[in-house]
Amino acid sequence: MTYQLLERALAGLLIAGAAASCHRQAPQHELVAAREDAIRIERFRVDDGKAHFFTYQHEGKNVNFFIRTDGAGTIRAHFDACYSCFKYKRGYVQEGQQVVCIACRIGYDLDTPTWDFVGPCVPVTLKCRTNDAGVIVPVSALEKGARLF
Repeated sequence: MTYQLLERALAGLLIAGAAASCHRQAPQHELVAAREDAIRIERFRVDDGKAHFFTYQHEGKNVNFFIRTDGAGTIRAHFDACYSCFKYKRGYVQEGQQVVCIACRIGYDLDTPTWDFVGPCVPVTLKCRTNDAGVIVPVSALEKGARLF
């Protein structure tokens, strides 16, 4: 009798854990808010050769992205997700001079100008504009990418 109760309790925990993992939220980075249908980030905050992670909240989801400066001095934006590992909602982390996928551990050099089609887990490019003041990320581009989160 005790064995059956233990077995039922364990099964209940497994089902509850599986259900919770299906609705897992992406991590939260520095929150940013839109002004005039865009996110604006000052150039001096992101123009240093590192990856800078941000979160825009859309319909209850954390839509994560990062901004980096490549080796040629061009500022680029990417979703904190790829088409291969986005379902795990873990994103990337900077390790040394690379961003590395937390799920599969594939890394990409921050200096490399274009990552498109470099590998199976490349961060998805995020549309942005730059000017002397900083980086402008359209809210429409972030909302389109919300399906990755």
